[in-house]
Amino acid sequence: MDLEKLLEVAKGAALIGGQVLKENFRKVSTDQIEEKAPKDFVSYVDKTSEERIRDFLGKATPEFSILGEEGGIDQKGDLLWVIDPLDGTKNFLAGFPVFAVSVALVDPSKDFKPLVEAIYLPHFDSLYYAATSKGAFKNGNPIRVNSNKTSLKQCFFSYGFPSRAKRDLNTYCGIMLEVFREVASLRRPGAAAADLAYVAEGVFDGTFEFELKLWDVAAGTLLVEEAGGKVEWLNFSPKDWKLDIVASVPQFFEKIREIVAGGLS
Repeated sequence: MDLEKLLEVAKGAALIGGQVLKENFRKVSTDQIEEKAPKDFVSYVDKTSEERIRDFLGKATPEFSILGEEGGIDQKGDLLWVIDPLDGTKNFLAGFPVFAVSVALVDPSKDFKPLVEAIYLPHFDSLYYAATSKGAFKNGNPIRVNSNKTSLKQCFFSYGFPSRAKRDLNTYCGIMLEVFREVASLRRPGAAAADLAYVAEGVFDGTFEFELKLWDVAAGTLLVEEAGGKVEWLNFSPKDWKLDIVASVPQFFEKIREIVAGGLS
C-alpha cells in the first residue's frame, strides 16, 4: 500500500468537496434546507459534496469501501474511506465561515485506525493533511501542536456537544464548567474537524466533544497525532459509529481526559 498515493487521493477528495462548499456559501435559501431530525439540518450542498467525493474515490480506489454522513456505507474492500462532506452544516447555513470537508482512510480491522487524511476549510483555503508516520501539514508546511505551555491556566480549548443531545445536558455542562475552571478560555466553533485541525497547528491546546460520529473525527485524529498531540475516542461504538473524543497537547492530556471521562461515568 502506497500511503503517499493514498494521501494524494484524500487531498483531492477534500478539495473536490470544498469546491462545492465555496460555490454555494451564503447562497442556500431557507426553502432549500431539510430537517433530517429535530435540529439536524441538511441541504443540497452536503449531498452534492458527498456525491462528488464518492464518485472521485470510487474511481481512484474502487477496491475500498466508502462511508459518508449522508449516503451511509458502500461495502466493498477491507479498508474504508470515511467522509464528512460538510462538517459544520449549521455554521455553513448561517453564514459563519468555520466549516470543513473531512476525508480519511481507516482500517476497520485495527480499531478503525486512520491511515491517511485530509481536512479542508474552504473559506480560509486551508488544506490540512497527514499520513501515518509522515507528519502533519497545512498547505505544504509542517505543523505541530503547541508544546511550550507549562500550565493549563495558559491554555485555549474548544468543546462541543450536540443540540440534540441524547445524554442529560447537565452532564456536559458539568464537564465544561470543570474544564473552564482549569484553562484560560473555552471556545465553541461548531465543527469537530476544524477544532482538531486547530489543535494540530497549535491554535487550540485541546478539544473535547460529545456524541460525534466517526466521520467527524477520523481525519482530525490522525492529524493531531501526527502533529505530536494525543487523542482518545471514548465510548466508541462500531455498530453506529458514535463516540466522544478528547484531544490535547501531550502535557495536559491525562488531566483533561480524567475530567471528561470522569464526568461521563
